[in-house]
Amino acid sequence: MITEAHLQDYRSQGFCVLESELSRDELQVLENTCDALLAEDVDDGGGRVHDIGRGQDRRFLRLRHESYPELAGFVLGERIGALAKALLGAEPYLFVEQFVVKGPKTGANFAWHQDSGYVGFEHLPYLSLWISIDAATEANGCVPVLPRSLDGSARVVPHRFDPVNKERVGYDGDDPGIAVECPPGSIVAFSSLTMHRSGPNTTDRARRAYLCQYSVEPILDPDTSEPKHFAKRLA
Repeated sequence: MITEAHLQDYRSQGFCVLESELSRDELQVLENTCDALLAEDVDDGGGRVHDIGRGQDRRFLRLRHESYPELAGFVLGERIGALAKALLGAEPYLFVEQFVVKGPKTGANFAWHQDSGYVGFEHLPYLSLWISIDAATEANGCVPVLPRSLDGSARVVPHRFDPVNKERVGYDGDDPGIAVECPPGSIVAFSSLTMHRSGPNTTDRARRAYLCQYSVEPILDPDTSEPKHFAKRLA
């Protein structure tokens, strides 16, 4: 699944790309689960856990693998676990999992940020696996990243909250980054310290993606001493 070149890219640039990595069956699990969640009668508010959703323009279908055994088998499975362990250099814990759906012909982009900028307290960096369910292109809102070495100087930068677009912003500069276009079933792996964004979906079809995140230890909320989201050790 992962080569030394992938590991080197991850360490030196903060991300790596595994194109068309998922099998047809694995991709079908993600497609089926995402579509089932979209069809539910209960409105998730577009992502009310962080209040960063924007209705049908930008929806976050979160933390539901326990309701879907096939999805649980994927996100907690041996193959994804091996990838996470290789990139983290330690046994992984599932931290967060969610589908991110951008509606057609919307302006729902997502600002430059580090995933760690949304945690709210000190923690060890974690791994994000952004998986394309549909082909990801600049036209439908693929993920651009700002390459950065994950050396000892890498850190979380201050983020401001944009109340209009309902998101945290960690970079306002002119660097366009590297837009990662990829076919369905590809994995864009990046550190929670890696700055990234996504553009608007200007096509006439929804853009579906799945994001699963893994930590090297349970990420505990200091106010409660409880896991912020999940803290499931992979088999």
